[in-house]
Amino acid sequence: MEKSSIRKFSLQLSFEEIRLPPFEDILVLGRKCPQGKYSVYKSFEFLIPNEFEAFEIDDKTIETVFINKRVLKKMDKDEIINILREKVFPFISESEIVKVDFKVRIFYDSLEGEF
Repeated sequence: MEKSSIRKFSLQLSFEEIRLPPFEDILVLGRKCPQGKYSVYKSFEFLIPNEFEAFEIDDKTIETVFINKRVLKKMDKDEIINILREKVFPFISESEIVKVDFKVRIFYDSLEGEF
């Protein structure tokens, strides 16, 4: 009597909705990333026109930073780029494209006024 082989498997499955582009706040492009700033810019204009601003960066590793205009309404671009330069740029290689979640929360210590 021949035993038939039994196949078993285990599966773990998950999925989630994505949005295009697959980031919301900031995208940092290394100097030698394969897509290049012009291709990325044209993709943005096709997918989400007038949503991001591009800033060329004077850095040996980083070429361009794309910042969502919603973020720019809350903070000055120079402040944002200085934070990125200190906290993010040192960890990016020149061939990478890195998305940065940059959530700005504004709060006031106290407000005074008269009614």
